Amino acid sequence: MPANKPWAILKVSRKQYYTARPWKRAGLSREKFEELLVLLPEGMIDQIHLEADAERLIAAAFGGGGNHG
Repeated sequence: MPANKPWAILKVSRKQYYTARPWKRAGLSREKFEELLVLLPEGMIDQIHLEADAERLIAAAFGGGGNHG
Protein backbone atom coordinates (compact mmCIF):
# COMPACT_ATOMS: atom_id res chain seq x y z
CA MET A 1 0.00 0.00 0.00
CA PRO A 2 1.29 3.51 -0.74
CA ALA A 3 2.52 5.77 2.05
CA ASN A 4 -0.64 7.88 1.77
CA LYS A 5 -3.59 6.00 3.16
CA PRO A 6 -6.74 6.24 1.02
CA TRP A 7 -8.73 7.91 3.81
CA ALA A 8 -5.99 10.50 4.18
CA ILE A 9 -6.09 11.21 0.44
CA LEU A 10 -9.86 11.71 0.69
CA LYS A 11 -9.45 13.78 3.87
CA VAL A 12 -11.78 11.66 5.97
CA SER A 13 -11.22 9.44 8.98
CA ARG A 14 -10.46 5.77 8.56
CA LYS A 15 -13.83 4.94 10.12
CA GLN A 16 -15.65 7.27 7.70
CA TYR A 17 -13.80 5.70 4.77
CA TYR A 18 -14.74 2.13 5.68
CA THR A 19 -18.32 3.12 6.57
CA ALA A 20 -18.90 5.02 3.31
CA ARG A 21 -17.28 2.30 1.16
CA PRO A 22 -16.67 4.69 -1.77
CA TRP A 23 -15.28 1.87 -3.91
CA LYS A 24 -18.76 0.29 -3.95
CA ARG A 25 -20.38 3.49 -5.24
CA ALA A 26 -17.65 3.68 -7.87
CA GLY A 27 -18.37 0.10 -8.92
CA LEU A 28 -14.79 -0.99 -8.26
CA SER A 29 -12.98 -3.37 -5.98
CA ARG A 30 -11.43 -1.66 -2.97
CA GLU A 31 -7.95 -2.44 -4.29
CA LYS A 32 -8.65 -0.92 -7.72
CA PHE A 33 -10.28 2.16 -6.16
CA GLU A 34 -7.22 2.71 -3.96
CA GLU A 35 -4.88 2.27 -6.94
CA LEU A 36 -6.78 4.97 -8.82
CA LEU A 37 -6.84 7.33 -5.83
CA VAL A 38 -3.07 7.65 -5.82
CA LEU A 39 -3.13 8.61 -9.51
CA LEU A 40 -5.33 11.69 -8.98
CA PRO A 41 -3.60 15.02 -9.56
CA GLU A 42 -2.59 16.88 -6.43
CA GLY A 43 -5.30 19.30 -5.36
CA MET A 44 -8.13 17.45 -7.08
CA ILE A 45 -9.65 16.17 -3.83
CA ASP A 46 -9.41 19.68 -2.34
CA GLN A 47 -11.30 21.05 -5.36
CA ILE A 48 -13.99 18.38 -5.04
CA HIS A 49 -14.41 19.21 -1.33
CA LEU A 50 -14.72 22.93 -2.14
CA GLU A 51 -17.36 22.29 -4.79
CA ALA A 52 -19.35 20.01 -2.48
CA ASP A 53 -19.20 22.63 0.29
CA ALA A 54 -20.39 25.31 -2.14
CA GLU A 55 -23.31 23.14 -3.26
CA ARG A 56 -24.30 22.53 0.37
CA LEU A 57 -24.18 26.26 1.09
CA ILE A 58 -26.31 27.04 -1.96
CA ALA A 59 -28.82 24.40 -0.96
CA ALA A 60 -28.98 25.78 2.58
CA ALA A 61 -29.33 29.38 1.41
CA PHE A 62 -31.70 28.91 -1.50
CA GLY A 63 -33.27 25.51 -0.97
CA GLY A 64 -31.76 24.01 -4.11
CA GLY A 65 -28.72 22.17 -5.34
CA GLY A 66 -27.22 24.84 -7.56
CA ASN A 67 -27.96 23.04 -10.85
CA HIS A 68 -30.95 25.14 -11.86
CA GLY A 69 -29.46 26.38 -15.11
